Amino acid sequence: MKRSKHFPLLIFLLILLTFTGCTDRDLSAMIGREPSFVTSKESLTGEKLITGLTELLREEETDASSPKAETSSKPEVTTKVESGEATLTSKRYNTLDIPASSSEETTGSSSSLLSSIDTAGSATTEKVSSSRIRLSDIFRTDRLSNPVTQKEAHGSEFFNDAVFVGDSITVGLEYYVRNERKAGRECLGTAQFLCAGSMSYTNSRGQVGAAHTIHPEYNGQEVLIEDGIKQCGAKKVFLMLGMNDFLAYNMDKVKSNIRDTIDKIKSVNPDVRIYIESVTPITNGKEHDNFTNANIDSFNQILRGIAGEYGLRFVDINSQLKGSDGYLRPEYCGDNGEKGMGIHMSASGSKAWINYLINNF
Repeated sequence: MKRSKHFPLLIFLLILLTFTGCTDRDLSAMIGREPSFVTSKESLTGEKLITGLTELLREEETDASSPKAETSSKPEVTTKVESGEATLTSKRYNTLDIPASSSEETTGSSSSLLSSIDTAGSATTEKVSSSRIRLSDIFRTDRLSNPVTQKEAHGSEFFNDAVFVGDSITVGLEYYVRNERKAGRECLGTAQFLCAGSMSYTNSRGQVGAAHTIHPEYNGQEVLIEDGIKQCGAKKVFLMLGMNDFLAYNMDKVKSNIRDTIDKIKSVNPDVRIYIESVTPITNGKEHDNFTNANIDSFNQILRGIAGEYGLRFVDINSQLKGSDGYLRPEYCGDNGEKGMGIHMSASGSKAWINYLINNF
């Protein structure tokens, strides 16, 4: 049987108190404080000290002999993928279309993130056949939904009147924030979210209900970004779009739509402050064709330049999530499996993103 850490102390006190005759004396003043087994109304005598330590010894021996519950291992993050033709149902809150093969071509559509482009960077065709992945299957893991033992708070009053606008990357951030709040931890104050899978600067500019458009929802209704911001009463907007723009459309058109988005937000919400967040990086091994970190970096320079034109602050989340190799750190990625895209954040990635925000605002 394992010997308690209190055993030597118990033997020493027993010998000391027996030979000094202190078993009936009040020892509280001698040691400066009282153990937890002595109430404030009792005197700490030598006899009570020995009795209390003996009880602690028995409790430890009981705990040591009791079988410990086996710790259940965390399930691996899995992703459900269903085959089928791509449609613009990716405007639904928790779906994202991932291209698989090129069986059909259309023009002007943007339901797919990875579209074929010509060498000049103009979008000429888009692959319509794809696999559909549910974002909830990426983000809903035990790491997000279960409380952790270490209580941590992410947030400040700065974000109480903020709204985060974005695509599926920001959807993942919202999942993390909701689960933190559900677990009783403060996270980004009372910030709100207006995001939708596959949304871009381009496909969000058409009217609600129009073909080939994707809009966020507010109170269960699809809304234009600028109208959603007004309805939720936000005074600060963190705008992260572009992952679904830079490969799908002509870059001049994209630039025009970025400016149009900013103009419309300012027109409907003249007092709002806009922060342009960078597009986030890709993990090692998930780059292909023009879907590369180099092209993301080039697009982020465009975003930085437009932010400068409007006097807006550019928030470089991208560099905060990269490892020394220039890729999205694998521990920050929630869909780095065989069929994953290598771009959506894990709980660790969302936490790093939030920590950067609260440390810089």
